[in-house]
Amino acid sequence: MFAMLKSAKRAAVGAAVAVASAGAFAQTSGSPAFDPSPITSSIDSVVPALVSVGGAVLGAVAVAWGIKMVRTFLGR
Repeated sequence: MFAMLKSAKRAAVGAAVAVASAGAFAQTSGSPAFDPSPITSSIDSVVPALVSVGGAVLGAVAVAWGIKMVRTFLGR
């Protein structure tokens, strides 16, 4: 029983130290080390192409599925 309490205390102390460390890091880090704006603008410029390609693929799948359904309805 004492071993269980001892391990629970160790776990609680470890969690408290982790929270204190994360809090101290969050307070000391001011602005980000790098500027994420070029990355986000690059992603924003790629999104329309991805949407159009995804729409084309879904359209092709829908047409293939539709042809398959029509064939099964006609019994072929």
